[in-house]
Amino acid sequence: MSDDLGRLRGKIDDVDAGLIALLGERFKLTRSVGQLKAVDGSPVLDVSREQAQDARYAALAKAADVDGDLVRRVFDDVRAAVRAEHQAAGARA
Repeated sequence: MSDDLGRLRGKIDDVDAGLIALLGERFKLTRSVGQLKAVDGSPVLDVSREQAQDARYAALAKAADVDGDLVRRVFDDVRAAVRAEHQAAGARA
């Protein structure tokens, strides 16, 4: 393997580690949101919030030259996991 390829792969590994750390932080924050929603008796699904996020994600994807459909699929998966956590928190409250 060439040195250039090795360096690029190392950079990818570093970016992946950063993405995973950021995702962990995002889940930590959304757990707090879920706990607050459970205490307040707020609904798990906030359609207007998700619509605003969708628009923001689309703009960020375009600015980063990333496929918007890919970004949407990733966040749909994240939302499903977050929603399940919020529902579980609501069941415990």
